[in-house]
Amino acid sequence: MSFLDDVITTGKNVVSTAGTKGKDAVNFSKLKIRVSQLNGEVKTKFEKLGEMIYEMAKSGEKNNEAFDEMVSEIDAIYDELADIDKQVDELRNVVTCTKCGAKTSKENAYCPKCGEKLPEKPVEEASETEE
Repeated sequence: MSFLDDVITTGKNVVSTAGTKGKDAVNFSKLKIRVSQLNGEVKTKFEKLGEMIYEMAKSGEKNNEAFDEMVSEIDAIYDELADIDKQVDELRNVVTCTKCGAKTSKENAYCPKCGEKLPEKPVEEASETEE
């Protein structure tokens, strides 16, 4: 391989890496915006839930169906927030310790906070293009 081929290959690798990092930054920003939106929705739903409880207490009538529906909506938002948290961890290349909840690099075998063994990394299969 000539010097020029090395320069071209290195340039392609740099551009590819920069493109990937740029996409990751955009995705990270979108996820953070979505987290803010969802946290606002949770706050609004908690306020409505509080009003609902107050009205039920004042009137003496229980509306368990509406109450349960509101709780389900809040739970659905929390589920979406958990999914986003996993996506953010993936972008940051971190895992969460199952024992203490600390976030650490995927490269670590043990949690630096509590010493718990972290889950094994899945073995990636060799791509079909490799020979």
